[in-house]
Amino acid sequence: MKHNLLITRPNFDVTTRYLFVWAKKIIELAEKKCGKIFDLKKQRANRKEFESVMRKHEPGLVFLNGHGDERTVAGQDNEVLIRAGENEEILKAKIVYALSCRSGKILGPYSVKAGADAYIGYDEDFYFLYDNDKQSRPEQDKTAEMFLEPASQVMVFLLKNHSPQEAHINSKKSFACQARKLLTSSATSLESSAVKYLIWNMQHQVCVEK
Repeated sequence: MKHNLLITRPNFDVTTRYLFVWAKKIIELAEKKCGKIFDLKKQRANRKEFESVMRKHEPGLVFLNGHGDERTVAGQDNEVLIRAGENEEILKAKIVYALSCRSGKILGPYSVKAGADAYIGYDEDFYFLYDNDKQSRPEQDKTAEMFLEPASQVMVFLLKNHSPQEAHINSKKSFACQARKLLTSSATSLESSAVKYLIWNMQHQVCVEK
């Protein structure tokens, strides 16, 4: 069965610009693997439109990109899309991946308690480094790729019909693999410093299920 996919892609600062561009790869894969794709990008990544599309089309997969905290995930200009204790029931019967800081700590468990099938996210901040010279061309930034490629594996595996737990495990393996590659004598100082953040992201990615 092909799931419909809803993806949020705010784009208003350096962090969201990178997530916006990197999520295009997921959309390209989803075009081959999914039913309908609802791409809430830039100004469309607002709460009113998010809730409307969620209720009208009931996508089985939800990919949230943006800033967040323990209780929320935000969209364009940091407008809160979902807040624990307020509207998490909108994720009922959905598989969710939030590429966002800290929402796996409280919003994730709240969402599953409200009926979400699974919530994959991070229970602390998500870190990535980037090349200042590539800010206008995130897709060419090899530094950011070290972090965003492993993070994107959650959606890659979900779109290939793996279970949430399998997607979570494979993403963590990808972070670990990237860290091992950098622990070599040929690694640059920047690459070596990236290792601690890769391990951090790996350790703090969580999968909450029923």
